[in-house]
Amino acid sequence: MKIRLSYKHIFLETLLILSFSFIFSLFAKDFHFWLVISLILALIWHHRNEFKLLEILYPKAKAKSQRSLLEYLSPTQAYWERKNRKEKIKTLRLLSKLNKNIKYLPDGVIICQQNGEINWCNNTAQEIFSFYWHKKTHKNIFNVIFYPEFKTYFHHHIDQHPLVLFTTDQRYIEINLNLYDSSKYLVIMRDVTQIIRLLHTRQTFLSNVNHELRTPLTVLQGYLEFLDENMKNEPYYKKPLQTMLEQTHRMAHLLEQLSLLAKIEQSNKPHYPVNLSNILDSIKKNLAILGDNSQKITFEITPNLQVLGDEGQLQSATSNLIYNAIQHSGKHANIHISWKPCEEGAKFCVSDDGIGIAEKHLPHLTERFYRVDESRNKQTGGSGLGLAIVKHALEQHHSTLLIESEQGKGSCFSFIIKNRYLVK
Repeated sequence: MKIRLSYKHIFLETLLILSFSFIFSLFAKDFHFWLVISLILALIWHHRNEFKLLEILYPKAKAKSQRSLLEYLSPTQAYWERKNRKEKIKTLRLLSKLNKNIKYLPDGVIICQQNGEINWCNNTAQEIFSFYWHKKTHKNIFNVIFYPEFKTYFHHHIDQHPLVLFTTDQRYIEINLNLYDSSKYLVIMRDVTQIIRLLHTRQTFLSNVNHELRTPLTVLQGYLEFLDENMKNEPYYKKPLQTMLEQTHRMAHLLEQLSLLAKIEQSNKPHYPVNLSNILDSIKKNLAILGDNSQKITFEITPNLQVLGDEGQLQSATSNLIYNAIQHSGKHANIHISWKPCEEGAKFCVSDDGIGIAEKHLPHLTERFYRVDESRNKQTGGSGLGLAIVKHALEQHHSTLLIESEQGKGSCFSFIIKNRYLVK
């Protein structure tokens, strides 16, 4: 509609100019002379309207005496150029401010070429590795971070964890390498010395607790079992002895899980091909012997589906998920366990139609010692560490635990091993 109206105005204006030129040519001069005069008058009229429109759109325009030649010849073009110039200045100011803020980030940032030539870095990076850089000087990242393990990581960083360097001044520096564009790398680094020292302290504490408590627990269990065997005919002592035995067994199991969790967190073992299908077949055979007949457990396992990983950690993760479903889904529940290929790689899933878990508990299930129901965990002997072990074991295999549950309708625990970690 707007286009038709515009054509109509152009046609009417052209007709008016031609009519004006023809009428005046009847009295003086020729038609072409008056046509030129009419066109000049129309141009002046349009120019005047253009100026008025721009004064409304751009009220802070400069005085006429300060206008450039372009503004007289093409006010619209001058207006857009002035507007673009202002937006460009605004963007440059924002980038300058952002650049200043990046300089003082707590993490070190280096942008370099594929050959290691540094294009830009912030102050934190210079402080971490004690060097000076200026945009007019040429410096190579391998002369700054001169450790051989960094050079290996730089050239073979695809699908690897961040590199943690132990420097000559007894510090731990975490380095993460990312593609900046087709020809540059973005290197992000941070000092993680305090975090690693805390982890070492916790590891030492857990090892000491495990060592110091295991011996007295073994002694207690031995004497309690001895008393339990020799006082079978004393009903007054039977219940207290059984309760104490249960608690010592539970404490020993808790120490084993804490030790396992600490080992998984600190694990840096290389990954080898693991036939997870065979591991699940073994669990299936064990369940056939020890399973509860009140529950229906079905398996859907693709044969010889192998992954790159740690066999012990994968066995711990899958068995924890399966036994959790058996213990907490409730009697007469149907439990389905599957391990099969999917679009992203291979998916392990344990689903049931049991009692389910309330939504408020789902974000906390993988926290240490978190229990959905204290009374239920006392009955089943849960320690609250099983899903924490699963979470950390999956992190070692570049995967995450996915939890879906609805109270009264069942639960589904699953994880996916990506295609690049499958053995084909």
